[in-house]
Amino acid sequence: MLDKDPALMARCLECDSRIYFERKPDVGEIIVCPECETSLEVVWSSPIRFGWPDDEGERGGGGPVNLDEYFRDLDNEETETEYGYDDEDGQ
Repeated sequence: MLDKDPALMARCLECDSRIYFERKPDVGEIIVCPECETSLEVVWSSPIRFGWPDDEGERGGGGPVNLDEYFRDLDNEETETEYGYDDEDGQ
C-alpha cells in the first residue's frame, strides 16, 4: 500500500475529514468533501487550505480578504464622528 503524500492533504472545515489530492489543486477550485458533501473552496495551494465558497459565506469561514478592496470601500464611505457629524465644525 502506498503512503499518501501529506502535502496533498487538507481537512474539511465541516467534518474535519482528511481530503487527499492526486495533484495540487488550483486556488479557487471548489472541492466537495467525500464524507459530508460540503462544498469547500481552495484558498491556498501550498499548503492546501480551504475556505467557504462565496455562496456559503454566512457560515463564517470565508476565504482570504482582499485588503486593497476593503480599505478602498472604507474610503468611499462617509466618515462620521461619534456625534454623527462629518466635519470638524459639527455640521
